[in-house]
Amino acid sequence: MARWCVPAVLLAWSAVAAAQEAPGPAGRDGADREAAGRDGAEGEAASGVGPAEAAGGGGAVGARVPAAAYDADGFNGPAHEDWLLGNPFLLVPRPRDETPPPRLPRGRPVEGGFAGRRLLLTFDDGPFPETTPRLLEVLRRERVPAVFFLLGGRVQEIPQRREGRRVARMIVRDGHTVGNHSFSHPHLTRLDPAEWRSQIVRAQDAIRSAVGYAPTLFRPPYGDVDGAIDRYLEYRGYTRMQWTYIADEFRARTPELLVRGILEQIRERERQGRNVGGVVLLHDAHPRSVECAALLIRRIRAENCALLEAGDEDVWRFVDAGSFYQPIGAPRETAALERSRATPAEVGEARAWCEEHRGELDAIRALDRLEVDINDAGFGRVPGGGTYEPAPAGGP
Repeated sequence: MARWCVPAVLLAWSAVAAAQEAPGPAGRDGADREAAGRDGAEGEAASGVGPAEAAGGGGAVGARVPAAAYDADGFNGPAHEDWLLGNPFLLVPRPRDETPPPRLPRGRPVEGGFAGRRLLLTFDDGPFPETTPRLLEVLRRERVPAVFFLLGGRVQEIPQRREGRRVARMIVRDGHTVGNHSFSHPHLTRLDPAEWRSQIVRAQDAIRSAVGYAPTLFRPPYGDVDGAIDRYLEYRGYTRMQWTYIADEFRARTPELLVRGILEQIRERERQGRNVGGVVLLHDAHPRSVECAALLIRRIRAENCALLEAGDEDVWRFVDAGSFYQPIGAPRETAALERSRATPAEVGEARAWCEEHRGELDAIRALDRLEVDINDAGFGRVPGGGTYEPAPAGGP
């Protein structure tokens, strides 16, 4: 008789789970109960607030949740994920939250330019145990925040990815933000819906397992996205972040050429009268990526010295992800415009940096002599013909 106890319990548990997943009874009461349960689960997943905390009051965020009709067997949002985490046959560890995660859920897509001389550095495709720690040293020394969009496959909980998980925790300990960049970097729009949902959810689970919280920022690989993916990201509480400026480390040959290309992109927007603030896309895969980030920070700060000499105190600043975040439902640009100009403290920091590095400014600005074509892949073509070739080591 005892041998039938465990199967009976499992059958009863399966019946309860199936009843929970099944649509409510027909009629207004059943639909209301189903909608209330769905909305409550989504609110808790997006805000990180549990039922007990939600009952305590506080102003509700007026986020717009789009209608979603995903099949019960697919990844249909936070409610289904919570059900999976309760499945005794699927062992998904719940890590202890040691670092308060940034809360930037369900915002307007971050793309294009923004008011003010503000730059957000972002790094894709990592973490890389060989180069990411070196990049973190640069950011720590220069006191610059960044967002790292991680691939779930590089931080999954397997022995081969132990170092990647360790580096991901280093990123968070240094105060930077991590985002979801899919599990294995495919073109999402070329996949079936079940496959691209799996890419998003598997990466989220791997990142949460590694760093202790689920990311709320998402960058699609190659910037490849469509309306269905956007609706699903919003449904799960993500804010999609694209980019304004890009450095092609995979084809450009030197850090100087990369930085010169970014500067030319900024100046092209200035010539067109467009907003110059925005997001810089870099990678942390190569040693030249680390050198590019260090040189870019110094060159932008050297630009501030010229601005201050001309009497312009709206200096360039390196900002965090919150500077461009606008919740869905909030008036467009209101929050961003309030932070678009440099504060007196930021102007003072820029003056102090210029005084400290006055003897280095000519050397930092030397890369401006490089001519680049920003329409060429890798910025490697010099206007007038030919290709830029760096001087040989030890040469003139």
